[in-house]
Amino acid sequence: MENETGTSNSIKAIEFFSGIGAFAEASRKSGIVVESAFDIDIRANQTYETNFGLKPNNRNLDTIRKEQIPDAELWWMSPPCQPYTVRGNQKDLRDPRTKSLVNLLGIFSEQKPKAVLIENVSGFKDTDAHTLLLKTFEDTGHLVETVELDPSDFGVPMRRPRLYFIATSRGASYKPLPLPDLNAISHKIVEFVHANFGQELLIDELSQKRYGESLHVIDAGDPESYAICFTSGYWKSFRASGTYIRLADGRLRRFSPEEIVQLLGFSEGFKFPESLSIQAKIQLAGNSVDVRAVKYLLSGLSFEQVDSP
Repeated sequence: MENETGTSNSIKAIEFFSGIGAFAEASRKSGIVVESAFDIDIRANQTYETNFGLKPNNRNLDTIRKEQIPDAELWWMSPPCQPYTVRGNQKDLRDPRTKSLVNLLGIFSEQKPKAVLIENVSGFKDTDAHTLLLKTFEDTGHLVETVELDPSDFGVPMRRPRLYFIATSRGASYKPLPLPDLNAISHKIVEFVHANFGQELLIDELSQKRYGESLHVIDAGDPESYAICFTSGYWKSFRASGTYIRLADGRLRRFSPEEIVQLLGFSEGFKFPESLSIQAKIQLAGNSVDVRAVKYLLSGLSFEQVDSP
């Protein structure tokens, strides 16, 4: 990301619903400085601090006030997706989990940062929350671009489509760049599968017999194999929660949290706190955002240079 003079002045950003830090990971070496991060999940905050050295605030975003949020040119938001999913009963704004988004949009209307990036599931489109979002941007004079991106757009063997909203006002602009050449960067699933794994990832024989026909199972050596979306329920739910790997002896295993975050574009040096259980790590990984998609969006975002007085 550059400013309009081609130089790389630091841009202050606020990261809401920061999770394990996909935005922080994507913004490395981009000229963006994350001033503050907010997430109510203590485990996510521990993971974020371990990797990025900043301790997120676990203040409740349902009730946070304008004066409790630092000024910044850029906001990032990845609010809860359950209100817009079939599994979450699609309650939309009637779901109490939308209170944080509604509250933040009210504060956004007052603070008017130059730009905001928002991520959510494809089902967010055409909801009442979507209407409220667009109305807020209209009222504040922000121009909006809507983009649907999937890890496969970046040559990654994974299906996880997500909607992204890029809203800019005076002092910022967004110009989408061409997507990467897939012939040059296409990856195979085997590149993300580790040979060594913990025995706790193995599916017990009874569950394999009971749910085997309904699972999305791949052979890591198959060049056409791809993973589907991993959810936070991947550890406790077998159906529609993620992909399973078939081993040479016919047994099935889950992907590890480390494998999942690498599929999502986190660096190999990314790590979870050792104090977290594997169940917690998988839940956090399943809630995360695709780092490559965020990097792509940031690459098209520009800010005008403001000279210091």
